[in-house]
This record gives sequence, structure tokens and C-alpha cells, in this order.
Amino acid sequence: MNEAAWKNAQAQLIPCPNCGRRFASDRLPVHQRVCRPKDGSPAEPALQSKPAVVRKPVSVVCYICGREFGTKSISIHEPQCLQKWTNENSRLPKHLQRPVPKKPEIQLVTGKGNYNMDEFNEAAYASAQSNLVPCDNCGRTFLPDRLVVHLKSCKPKAPKGED
Repeated sequence: MNEAAWKNAQAQLIPCPNCGRRFASDRLPVHQRVCRPKDGSPAEPALQSKPAVVRKPVSVVCYICGREFGTKSISIHEPQCLQKWTNENSRLPKHLQRPVPKKPEIQLVTGKGNYNMDEFNEAAYASAQSNLVPCDNCGRTFLPDRLVVHLKSCKPKAPKGED
């Protein structure tokens, strides 16, 4: 039985046109990138495969925190993120409390069935950025709860001429 399985596996290997070694079909293009014919001449261009295009998985930006999530997990994350945001916002001093973030009204799916991911993600990221509060001293932006921590170490700018 083992011998039959070995022969079957060997029969599916493809020989390299340069060196004759045999490889699985998915490994041959990897090998061909470095393999040269025995005479030292360059490999035939037609045999060299183009590098595979690496595609980033589809992700959706959370309109509350600005982080990216997969299309399946965003529906789990957003309610939890909003609850966390609400809890943190209620603990802030009144002057730092912000209105509840609004989800962008851009539809993910257009009427033609196409996904509108880029436009939606840009709007969601802009929404998350609008939740940031600028520091009165340096102008950098922070989440309101982080601004309180930042202000402990940020010194007000000295008026010009008083360096």
C-alpha cells in the first residue's frame, strides 16, 4: 500500500526544465526563480513565473476607534467598541465628554451589488478621527481619556520672545 502511494505521489511531480529535478506543481515556480541551466546560461524567460500578487484581505474600519477588522468580526466589534467608548466617555470630566460617534451613512453594497469598501472605510476613518481632541498646549490630537494623561507631561508653549 505504501509503495503504491509513493509511486502515485512521484507520478504527480513536474520536472524542472532547467535541471530536471521534480517538484510539486505549487513548488516548481518557487524553485525556478533560483534554478539555472547546468551550462550557466540564464533560464528561459517564458519558464520564469511572475511573482504572485499578494492581496490584502478585505477589511472594514471601525467608525469609533479607527482600527481595521475583517468583514465577519466588525459586526461583533462595533457594539463592544461603542459600549467601551460610552463607559470611558461617562468617566471623563464634563468639558471633555463628546457626543456619541455616528456611523457613516455610506452603504457598503451599491445597488449594482458592488462593494463600496474604500469610500466606506474613508468615511469610517474620518469619523474615528473626529473623536480626537486637540491638546491646548501642543496641538496634537488624542482620545479624550488619553489627553488627560498627556496633559500631565505637556508643557504650555512659551510666548515668542520669552525663550
